[in-house]
Amino acid sequence: MLQREKINAELHEIRSSYLFAPPGHFYSPIPSIEGVRKHESRVFNQIPKDIPGVDLREPEQLALLQQFKQYCAQLPFKSEKSPGLRYHYDNPAYAYCDAISLFCMIRHLRPGKVVEIGSGYSSCVTLDTNDLFFNGSIATTFIEPFPELLLSLVKEEDRQSIEIIPSPLQDVRIEVFERLSAGDILFIDSTHVSKVNSDVNRIFFEILPCLAPGVYIHFHDVFYPFEYPKEWIYEGRAWNESYLLRAFLQYNKSFRIVLMTSFLYHFHREVFQTDDGLALCLKNPGGSIWICKESS
Repeated sequence: MLQREKINAELHEIRSSYLFAPPGHFYSPIPSIEGVRKHESRVFNQIPKDIPGVDLREPEQLALLQQFKQYCAQLPFKSEKSPGLRYHYDNPAYAYCDAISLFCMIRHLRPGKVVEIGSGYSSCVTLDTNDLFFNGSIATTFIEPFPELLLSLVKEEDRQSIEIIPSPLQDVRIEVFERLSAGDILFIDSTHVSKVNSDVNRIFFEILPCLAPGVYIHFHDVFYPFEYPKEWIYEGRAWNESYLLRAFLQYNKSFRIVLMTSFLYHFHREVFQTDDGLALCLKNPGGSIWICKESS
């Protein structure tokens, strides 16, 4: 045990010697766990209903959820794998409320095209919904540099009808996003880390600006009030996409919030307490936020 601790200490010292600033230093993007614990109550336990400069469009979110009820009555998914379907709720990445909101949004928008950045179980929701309710008419593109999971989940015949781009987002042509039209969906489940030459930076600085007005954008793992779960922080995740998205939305009239499931779960949990499939959201409220581009 002592030998292992000695080795870990030596490894930490070696790693630190290659850094401008060690983890937790005020110049490091990796937070100080000690500092986070000191301010834990303020950081994680205070959940304001309003965020300065961010229009949460609360009445519009609630109205949209009411419209979703008609689609929830037709939810085809089960908790476990079922014949004929690719998706099931009890999976480790994209569970109940995330999947339900994606299903309902596709039904509601009736997009001609869906482009996914980061693929897997969410792709199964899209493909099942496309097959069952749109006769496969929605053109789907999946950008996934590590497509093994996606390929293991889709049907064999899917490989002929869907477009998979097995490349990092940084290498994907901008035309893939420029061809999206009003009512289409850009689904984003990124690395969640903004840094030099990251996929997140390209999303915010190149892709969002090039989208046509009326395109709907989904971000995953964004929790109200744009803070990550403390368990994730304490296990060493130093994600920062949520903070960038919050800053992006502040005083921004070119994009509007359409739906944020964790916000509704915090302040309007009663709307999920229904007799239809919407009640399944209470099992796992997820971390989906949907926005729409209003103008260029």
